[in-house]
Amino acid sequence: MIRKATPADIGPMAAFLDAHVETSMFLLGNLEAHGTEDTTHPHGTAFFLRETGDGITGVFGCTNGGFLMCQLPGLGATEAQTYAHLLKGYTLQGMTGDADQVQVILDALPVPEEAWRLNRVEPLYRMDIGGLASDRTVRPPAEADVPRLTEWFAQYMTETGTAPPGELQEAALRRAEMAVGAPRIRILERDGNPVAMAAINAKAGQAVQVGGVFVPTALRGQGLGGQVVQALLAEMAGQGATTAILFAASPQAAKTYERIGFARVGGYRIAMLDKAILLGDPR
Repeated sequence: MIRKATPADIGPMAAFLDAHVETSMFLLGNLEAHGTEDTTHPHGTAFFLRETGDGITGVFGCTNGGFLMCQLPGLGATEAQTYAHLLKGYTLQGMTGDADQVQVILDALPVPEEAWRLNRVEPLYRMDIGGLASDRTVRPPAEADVPRLTEWFAQYMTETGTAPPGELQEAALRRAEMAVGAPRIRILERDGNPVAMAAINAKAGQAVQVGGVFVPTALRGQGLGGQVVQALLAEMAGQGATTAILFAASPQAAKTYERIGFARVGGYRIAMLDKAILLGDPR
């Protein structure tokens, strides 16, 4: 049976998602932050539950901002058609989650292949961080960092293929300005100069997801990416986090994360449309 979740389902749903936290961070984080009834915030999510006599066996989510997420072990094409029917009239921006599950959903949606600006699988990593320490310190971005961060974000979005449609520099400037005072973005300095950045993209339960790791081209190969991530995670561990999750955008990044203790646990699919699409009847 598939039904829409209600506030009474939050506890059991959170327990189910936490058991699959590596590929459920955004689902679980949105649930914790916005519950099941938020229809205004971009991250507010409508949740649908797959249930059997044993309880919840799957969760499908649609955010107000146009993004889909799922945790549906054993998902098949017939079930994916059910979700595709539920989405008729929904404005879609993209989807993320377990690599195989997301592809099954995408195959059921009435979206042409050429509409996808990005549809790739990145290696998924996990590390236990309880008690983690670092001899490096990191700091939050300040107003004076905005010009440098604008350059960094422009290069980061270009390299990762995540730049939104429109003017790249304008998008990078917006991200740099939003970074000032953001609670989970950190900068690593060397000799008083910023040399790397990293961020926490999601927090759910005792798990955090790392993203936005960047080292300027001229400074790469010196271990700075690993240092900024380790220092950021040591800070998160001091606040009670016990698990860190991330997906690597390149083989070089993967090697960096493996060196500091991350182990690969699967694949994570990121799919983003070039332009939002109003969904019609499924395929």
